[in-house]
Order: sequence, then structure tokens, then C-alpha cells
Amino acid sequence: MLLKNDLVDELWLMIYPLTLGKGKKLFGDGAILGAIPAAFTLIESSVTTSGVIIANYRRAGKVRTGTVGS
Repeated sequence: MLLKNDLVDELWLMIYPLTLGKGKKLFGDGAILGAIPAAFTLIESSVTTSGVIIANYRRAGKVRTGTVGS
């Protein structure tokens, strides 16, 4: 709902190194469908001793398309 209505300026993600198989879906029932395209840039990140990645992304303007690294 927040992404769909362009109300997200910053994302804090915690990424856990595991596979759930048939467990809970990360984005169930089209949760991100209808979200407007938005670019984000990595501001900071860290990795805990158990391997969890904590990443902070901030809005970076309009989406640019092209090839990787350009």
C-alpha cells in the first residue's frame, strides 16, 4: 500500500540467509503489484555475526534503465 501510493522515502531491510521452501511468501497476494517504479540507493549496510544483512536504502529519484554498471 505504501509503495503503491508513493509514500516510501527510505527502506530498512533485514535479509536473513535461509530458504523457506513452501513457507510464507515474502510478498504474498501481489503485495507489490501496482507499486510505482522507484529508484533507491544504498546508504549503509552491515552484516551481523549470524549473517543477517541490514541494509538502508533511500529514494534516488526516477528509475533509470540500461545495462548493469552503466
